[in-house]
Amino acid sequence: VVRWAIIIFSIAGMALGISMAIMQTDFKRLIGFLAVGELGYIGIGLGLGTTMSITAGLFQAVNEALVTACLFLGFGTILYQTGTSEIDKLGGLLKYKPGVAGLMILAGFIMAGIPPFNVFQSKLMLIESAISAGFPELAIIMILLSIVTFMTFMKAYYSIYLKPEPRGLEVKAERIPSSTIFSMIILLVICTILGILPQLATSQFGSITHGLLML
Repeated sequence: VVRWAIIIFSIAGMALGISMAIMQTDFKRLIGFLAVGELGYIGIGLGLGTTMSITAGLFQAVNEALVTACLFLGFGTILYQTGTSEIDKLGGLLKYKPGVAGLMILAGFIMAGIPPFNVFQSKLMLIESAISAGFPELAIIMILLSIVTFMTFMKAYYSIYLKPEPRGLEVKAERIPSSTIFSMIILLVICTILGILPQLATSQFGSITHGLLML
């Protein structure tokens, strides 16, 4: 009963988070709700209750923290440049900071679970865990919600960076603090390393999970 309660609440949280993200016009809220939706993957891993699923859930928790931090830093540069977080008031920012735009699209790919990055590895483990536990429908739900997450992010990305610049938008010419760019790069490098070598994390989480299940 407890296991099913965790799984049901996790799925509901995922659906609610992504649904709320779709309706947002403020990019800070959008990323916040997407992050809430991604937390549901962690709950499903814990709810399935197997060594592999719990390991995957813990791995997803770390991955989510890394990529969400990167996205907030990236969107923080937009707020720094324009003074607004309203998506409808933005546009055409690609020409101002193409490097940051590239880092942001990469972070969006990572959050959605595009290979070969870390979130792909943890979501793949969760999907395999659901199938192994006899719940293929959970695997399908996770795949579909990942696709919706990616589409929601790409819609916001287009509105901010690719659509024509609206009249009246003032963009500061000052350089973005190098510490911000450096932090984003470091986070993305860690995401890449954990994607290529997921065992660096899963071996540690697997040991912890096995010990907890043996209690």
